[in-house]
Amino acid sequence: MPLLAGDIRFARSANMADVAEGGGPPSATLLTSGRSNEIFPDISEETRTVGRVEIYQIFSLLRNTDTAPLLGANVILAEPPADPKVSVTLLSLKNPFATRADIAKRIESGMAPGSEFAGYLLEAHYTTMRSIQVLQRPGMAPPAIGRTYLLVYLEGQAGERRTRVRIKNFATQVRTFTEIVNNQLVDFQAQVTTCELFDGLPYDFPGSPPSRTYARGANKTLMRETVYSDSGLFYSASRLTAATQITDLWLSVASVYTQVVPNSRTEVASVDQQPAARRVLTLATAPRLVEVGITPHTQRYKIDEVNASTVFVFQCTPLPEPGTIFIDYWALGQRYTITDDGEGKLTGAGGGAASYLTGSINATLKAVPDIGSMVTLSHGARVAYTNRTAQGAAVRAPEYSWVIEGDTDTDRVVPGTLVIGYPSGGVVRTVTDNGSGKLQGAGTGVIDYPSRTVLLRPQYMPDAGAQLQVDCDLEALVTEIIPAPGPDAAGVIAFGLAQQPAAGTLSVQWVTARSVSNTSGGQLTTTSASKSTNVTYTIRSVPEYQEPGAGSTSGTGLAIGWH
Repeated sequence: MPLLAGDIRFARSANMADVAEGGGPPSATLLTSGRSNEIFPDISEETRTVGRVEIYQIFSLLRNTDTAPLLGANVILAEPPADPKVSVTLLSLKNPFATRADIAKRIESGMAPGSEFAGYLLEAHYTTMRSIQVLQRPGMAPPAIGRTYLLVYLEGQAGERRTRVRIKNFATQVRTFTEIVNNQLVDFQAQVTTCELFDGLPYDFPGSPPSRTYARGANKTLMRETVYSDSGLFYSASRLTAATQITDLWLSVASVYTQVVPNSRTEVASVDQQPAARRVLTLATAPRLVEVGITPHTQRYKIDEVNASTVFVFQCTPLPEPGTIFIDYWALGQRYTITDDGEGKLTGAGGGAASYLTGSINATLKAVPDIGSMVTLSHGARVAYTNRTAQGAAVRAPEYSWVIEGDTDTDRVVPGTLVIGYPSGGVVRTVTDNGSGKLQGAGTGVIDYPSRTVLLRPQYMPDAGAQLQVDCDLEALVTEIIPAPGPDAAGVIAFGLAQQPAAGTLSVQWVTARSVSNTSGGQLTTTSASKSTNVTYTIRSVPEYQEPGAGSTSGTGLAIGWH
C-alpha cells in the first residue's frame, strides 16, 4: 500500500513544557499542520530583551498499516524565522525518552571539560549569584573575558553539581592573608579575581578557604577550563543571498552559523594599548611596590595541512623572562591560551615545558589549530630594567659615640642602669647594658662607666631625624691620693683605703718617671694606667718638665678612686 498524505505526522512529547523534566516519550496527541504556537509559544518581551533558549521534543510517526519497510524520511526546516534575532535549530539525540535536561547537556557538550584551572573558588558561593571570586598564585593569568568555565562539586559522586559559567568582566587584586602554622600567624599574598558572570549560579557551590599552598580543599568545588569539540550535529536554515540553479555546485547563503545559546555581550574596541601591559613583573612589594612592564617579542606560525598538529617546538630569541610566555591559537573558532607558571611549566589550554636558559619551548596543544589560523608566541625579555633587589649597596652600619653628661666630673654611670631607645620603622627599639660594660638588645657596643663614654652600633636603621633617648643612674666617684710606699722584694705594694669600695668599682692610677741625659736626644714621658675588672685604659702624656735629681727618679704616688 503506497504512502498517502497524512501517513507521516508529528506527535507531541509527554511533557511539552520548557522545564528540566520536559520532553520524554511520545504521546498520542498529534500536531496539527500549519497551526501556530503548537511547538513554541509567543516570544515575551523579557525573552526578546535578555535572550532565552527554549527546548522542546517532538516525534515523527508513520501511521500507515502497511508492512512494507520505510526506506527513509527527511525533516527539513523550510522557512527560517523572519525575525533575525530568532533562530530554530534541529538536533536528534536518538533517544525517545530524553528530557530537556538531557538535550541541554548535549548542546552544552560542545564545550567539553578540560584540565583544572590554575585557581579555585574562594569560599562558598550561592544560588543566583552573578559573580565568583577565584584565588590564584600571584602573577598567574586570570580567567579570560568571554571564556566558558565549568564549576563542578562532588565530581563523579552522588549529588554531583555542575554548571558552565561565562566571564563577562573581571577585576584582579593581590591581597594579604594570614594562616596559622604551628600556633603562629604566617602572612602570605594571593591573587584574587572577582569575575562577573552573564548568568546567575543555578546551585550552591562550596569553595575553599585561602591557603598559602594555593591548593583547593578536598571535596570542594573545582574549576575546569573548557575545550570546544564538535560533539553534536545541528541543523538549521539560512536564506540564499544569490539566485542559484539546480545544476550549480555552489551556494551563497547569508551565514553558516546559528544561535545555539543567547549572547548579550557587546564588543568594545581598545586602542592605544601598550603591548608590554599584557604582563607586568613585580620586583618588590616592600618598602614600596615596584613593577616593570616587559618588552614583548612575538613569533607566529601559519597553520596549513602540512603542519597541523598538536605538538609545537619554539625557540625564543632573546631568552624569555620567567612568567612572560604566552602561546595563543584558534581551534574551531575559539581562542585558547597557554602560559608559563614562572618555573618552566606550561599551563592553560595545553601543556609542555620551557627552558629559560636556552630559550627552547616544547608545547602540546589541547586541540588541533584551525587550518589558515596562526599560532602566536609572545614572550618578554629583561631589556627595560635591571633587577638590583639582591645587590644592595655595601653601606657600613651606623655608629654613635657620646659622653653622658654628669652633675660633676667625678660622676660615673651605675652598671646595669643604662637604657637607650631609638625609633626604627615607627617602632621604638631598646638597648641596655649588661653590667659589665657591654651593650645588648637592639644594638651592640660598649660603655665606660667611669668616663660615661658610650659607643653604640644599632641593629636597626634609625628613622630619619631620630633622637636617642638615654636613661641611666649616676653616682659620685671617691678619689684618694696615697703616697707611694716602697715595693717589697717581690715588687708588690700594699696600701689601705679609708672606706670600703663597692665591688667592681675600684680604679688605681699611678705615675712613673725616669731621667735621661740632656744630650741623648730622648724625651721624658709618663704613662697613666687605669684598671677595672676586665678593661685596662692607658693614656700616654708629656708631663710638665721637672729637674730630676742626679741618677735618681722623680717622686711617685698612687691615685685611688672608687665608689
